[in-house]
Amino acid sequence: MNYRSELSQLKYLGEYLLIFFFIFTSGVYGKEQPVSLANLDVLEVEDYTKGQFISFSPLLFNKNSDAQADDVVISGKVTDGDGVPLLGVSVVVEESNIGTVTDFDGNYTLTVPENSTLVFSFVGMVTKLVEVDGRQIIDVVMIEDVSSLEEVVVVGYGTQKRSDITGAIGVIDTEQYEDQPIIQVGQALQGLVAGVQVSQNSGSPGGGMLIRVRGAGTVNNSDPLYVVDGNPNVDPVDLIPDQIESIQVLKSASASAIYGAQGANGVVLITTKKGKSGKSRLNINLSQGLQTIQKHLPVTNAAEFATLYNEGLVNAGDAPLYPDPSALGEGTDWQREMFSVAPMTTLTVSASGGSEKSNFFFSGNYTTQDGILPRSDFERVSLRVNSSHEISPAITLGQNLAVNFSNKENLEEFYFAGVLARTLTANPEIAPRNPDGSFGVSTTSLNSVNPLAYVSQTINDSRRYVANGNVFAELTFLKDIVFRSQYNFNLTFVENTVFVPTFFLAVGQENQNATLQEGNTRTNEYSWANTLTYNKDFGNHNLDVLAGVTVQESTRKFVQASGGGIPENSADDENLRFLNLATIPGQIFGDGGSNGLFSYLGRVNYDYDGRYFATGNFRADGSSRFGANNKWGYFPSFSLGWKLSEERFLENSDWADNLMLRAGWGSLGNQNALNNYGFASLITPNTNYTFGEPQEVLIGQAPTGQGNPDLKWETTRETNLGLDFKGFNNKVSAYIDWYRKETSDLILRIPLVAYSGIQNFPFVNGGSVLNTGIEVMLGYENTTPGGFTYSIVGNASRNRNEVLDLINDGTSIFQEISFVGNANVTRVGDPIASQWGWQTDGIFQTQQEVDNHAFQTSGTSPGDIRFVDVNEDGVVDSNDQTIIGNPWPKLTYGLNTAFSYKNFDARVQFQGVYGNDIFMGLRFRTEGSNFFNYTQRVYDGRWTGPGTSNTIPAPNTNDPNNNMRSSDYYLESGSYLRVRNIQLTYKIPTYVFNDAINMSIYGSVQNAFTFTKYPGFDPEIGTNGSNPLYVGFDEANYPVPRVFTLGLKVGF
Repeated sequence: MNYRSELSQLKYLGEYLLIFFFIFTSGVYGKEQPVSLANLDVLEVEDYTKGQFISFSPLLFNKNSDAQADDVVISGKVTDGDGVPLLGVSVVVEESNIGTVTDFDGNYTLTVPENSTLVFSFVGMVTKLVEVDGRQIIDVVMIEDVSSLEEVVVVGYGTQKRSDITGAIGVIDTEQYEDQPIIQVGQALQGLVAGVQVSQNSGSPGGGMLIRVRGAGTVNNSDPLYVVDGNPNVDPVDLIPDQIESIQVLKSASASAIYGAQGANGVVLITTKKGKSGKSRLNINLSQGLQTIQKHLPVTNAAEFATLYNEGLVNAGDAPLYPDPSALGEGTDWQREMFSVAPMTTLTVSASGGSEKSNFFFSGNYTTQDGILPRSDFERVSLRVNSSHEISPAITLGQNLAVNFSNKENLEEFYFAGVLARTLTANPEIAPRNPDGSFGVSTTSLNSVNPLAYVSQTINDSRRYVANGNVFAELTFLKDIVFRSQYNFNLTFVENTVFVPTFFLAVGQENQNATLQEGNTRTNEYSWANTLTYNKDFGNHNLDVLAGVTVQESTRKFVQASGGGIPENSADDENLRFLNLATIPGQIFGDGGSNGLFSYLGRVNYDYDGRYFATGNFRADGSSRFGANNKWGYFPSFSLGWKLSEERFLENSDWADNLMLRAGWGSLGNQNALNNYGFASLITPNTNYTFGEPQEVLIGQAPTGQGNPDLKWETTRETNLGLDFKGFNNKVSAYIDWYRKETSDLILRIPLVAYSGIQNFPFVNGGSVLNTGIEVMLGYENTTPGGFTYSIVGNASRNRNEVLDLINDGTSIFQEISFVGNANVTRVGDPIASQWGWQTDGIFQTQQEVDNHAFQTSGTSPGDIRFVDVNEDGVVDSNDQTIIGNPWPKLTYGLNTAFSYKNFDARVQFQGVYGNDIFMGLRFRTEGSNFFNYTQRVYDGRWTGPGTSNTIPAPNTNDPNNNMRSSDYYLESGSYLRVRNIQLTYKIPTYVFNDAINMSIYGSVQNAFTFTKYPGFDPEIGTNGSNPLYVGFDEANYPVPRVFTLGLKVGF
C-alpha cells in the first residue's frame, strides 16, 4: 500500500469537506444526540464513527468557478474563540456556488468577485457573513453556537443537560467576567445570577464577600457551600478566577439536596480548567490596573470645623475655643492625604494540551494589589496542576491540585476607631507633618489623631498558605456502570503578626512599650467520596442512578502568644521582632478541635421520551457535632419536569425551541452554628476557687459549659416552581422561578443566670425563618447579516424575609454597635437583623414645642431632635424603640450586554439593588457630640435658630438630649445602580504574526459609575466578615475602588 498516496488523498478530502450529516437510527441509541466535531480532524472523525449507526456524507464545491477579470484572490485563517485553527469550515460566496473549505491549519484561499460577501459556516459555530470590501486577507474568528449544542452543566456528583434539569440553578458563563480585575470568585457572581445577593464586605484588597442565596435563612452563618472539582468547603478567597472553567449555583433545595446538611444556604459548584486533546497551548494574560477612590466624602475645612466646634461649646454652656476660626483657612484635606492611586498587577501563565488518552492543565498566577489606603496591600502566588489519564478503556486516573500563598496587610475597619473613620474625623487644623519631618499633632483636641501617624504605628500582617485539591480514579464496567473514588483535601495554615512599636506623638498619644503578638491557625480537612453511577436507556425510558458514601473530617488548631518590651529599634529591624526578645511577659493561649461527617447519598434521574422528567435525591448525614439522640439528619428531595416543546402540539412550533415546566420540593440541613462539641457539657480544669476559713485559693475543676444532648439540625424545607424557555430560533431565553423556603429548629444560644457559673451558654433549637421570592432571567442574542453579534441578558429577583418564631414569645436578638446602642433586632414578624431604634420627627424649633412634646430628657432644648412617643405614654424612653429600617433589598438585579464585530468585542455590565436601608453609624462621630471633624452637611444644614433647619440638630458637645442615640436619623437609602464593568477587547489578526501567535489587547473600567442617593463612600455594604447579624451597618467601611485596567493576552 502506498501510505503517502493514501495520506495525500485524506488531506485532499479534508480540504474539500464542508459538512458532516450524522443520522442516528433508532435502535439502542434512542433519540438523536448532537455531536460536536469542532476539534476533530478527519482521521479522528473516522475513528469516532466506527461501529456507530452513522451516515457520513461529504458535500463538495467547485473551488474556483470561471474567473472573471474583476475577480480577486482572498485568503485568510479561521480560528475559534481561543485561537485554535478550524479544519473544514465552509467558505462560500453568498448566493453562488463558489466556495472552499479550510485546511488542517485553518487556512483557505478563494477567488471571488469584487464587493462580494463571504459566508463562513461550521458545525457547532455561529455562521458569519463578511464583506470583502476590497480586502485580500480576511481572518475570521468563529464563536460557538450555544443554541445548536446541548449545554451540559455540573450538578452534585455529576453532570446533566441544562435543558433537562428540574431544579433551580444559575449558570455563569465565564466570558461574562473574563479579564475583569477581580481577585476572588465571589466578585464574579455579582449581578449575574437571579436570586443571589452579593456585596463586598470591604473594598480592601483581599476583602471578603457577603453572599446570600435566596435570602438569609438563619441567624447563624448563611454562606453557601463551595465545591471545587468535587472538593467541598474550599474557601473562595483561594480561587483564581482565571483558572475557572464554569460556575453553577444550586439555588433550590431540590437541586442542592444531594449535599444534605451542607447545602441549606445554596451550593456554588466550580469546575477548574482542564486540558484538551490536540496541539499543546501556552497562554499568557497580563493586566495592569490603577485603583482610585470613587468619591470623597464632603467634610468641613479647618475654618468651618472651628466654627462648629465653637458653637458646640457655646450650646453646652462653655466658652469658645477658637478666637478667629477664619484665620485657620482650609487646613488639611485628610482624604487627599490618605487616599492614593494604587496599582494592581495580575499575571497568569497557563499551559494545556493532551491526547485522546491524557490531558493536562498547568497554571501559575501572580497577583499584587496595593490598597487605596496605606497599609492595606495584598499579594498572592498560586499554582494549579490538573490532569487526567485513561490507563485503559475501563480505568481513568487524575488529579486537581492547587497551592496558594498570600500576604495581606490588615487595616482596621468596621468600627469608629478604624483608619478610615479616623481619616474622616481628623481635625483639619493638624498638619500631616512638621517641618522637621515628624508627624503633626492637634494642639486643641486630644481626641483627634493624625491618621498618617496612626496608620504608621501598627503592623498587622496575615500570611496564608493553602494546599487543596483531589485525586480520583474512575472504573467503568458492564458498560453502563461507573465507579468513582475521589479523595479531597484542604490544608490551610495562617500566620498573623501584630507589632506596635514605641512612639510619641503628643501627651496622651504615645506608646512606651513595643508589643508583639503572634498567632497561628492550622486547619486540615479531608474527605473521601465513593460513588456508583448507572446510566441506561430502555427505548424511550432513560435512567440515571447515583449511589454513594462520603466521609469528611476537619481539624483546627490555634495558638497565640504575645509579649512586651520588644527592643526599641525593632521598628526598623524585623530581625528583632521575636517573642523571645520580649522583656514583659504576655499571654499564651490556644484552642482546637475536630469534627466529622459521614454520609450516604443517592439520586435517580428519569425521563420518558425527553418529555417527562423526574428526579429524586436522598442524603443521610451523621455528624459528630450532635449527641446520640439526633446525630443523624435525613434530607430527601424530588422534582418533576414537563418539556412541552417536545409534545406534538409544539414540537414543530417555530417559536418554542425549549419550553419546560418544573416543580420541586426538598429538605436540607445546617449545622454551621455549632462548635465541635455543642451537645456536651464542658468541665474546665485549673479553675481557682476560694472558700473556707481562712480564705484559701484552691485549684480544681468547674462546669463552664452546659450541653444539650437533644440538640438537632436546623432544617430547611423549600418548594420551587419554575419555567424554562428558549425560542425564536434560540434567540430568546427566559427562566422564571418562585420559591417558598422555611428554616425551622434554628440553633440558638440562651443565657443562664450568672450564679450558675456557666460561661458558655447552651445551644437549643427554637425558631423559624421564612423566605419567599420570585426570580426572573430574560435574554436575547442575535447575529446580523453584517456579522454584528450582540446579546442582552437581564435578571431580577425579589425576596421577602420574615422571622416566624423564636424560642419564647417576645424573645428578641439584638445587635449593638459601639456608643450608639442596640441598632438592629431579630424578632418575630420582621426580617432578620431589622434596624432598630427611635423614630424622629424633625427638630424642636422653640421651647414651647419642647414643653408640649412628650418628656425626652431634662436637658432637651430647641435645636434638639424630636423623637416620636410611639406608645403615647408621655415619655420617650426605651419602650418607644421600634423597627426603623430593613437592611435586605427588596429587589436585586443585573443587566449584561455583549457586542462583537470583526476583531472587536465589548461588554457592559450593570448591577444594583433597590429598597434596602443602611445604618450610617459613622454619623455618631461626624455629626454628633464630639470633638471630631464634621460632615459638610452639618455645616450647611444645622439648626442655628427657629426655622433654620428641621433635619440636623444644633451642635452641642454635651448632647444632653442624647441626639445620637440609635434612630432613623442614621438611616439612608441603600439603593443603587452601578455600571459594574465596561470592557473593550481587540483581537489582533493572526496574519500579523504569521499565524503563530494569537494576541488580544483589552481595557476595562470596573465600578465605572454608581447612581445612588446614599451620601457615604459606597452603598455596597456587606457584613464585618465575622457576625452574620452585623449587616447594613456603615462604620466607615473600606470603600470599593474604581479600577482602570489594560491587559494583554498572548496564545502560542
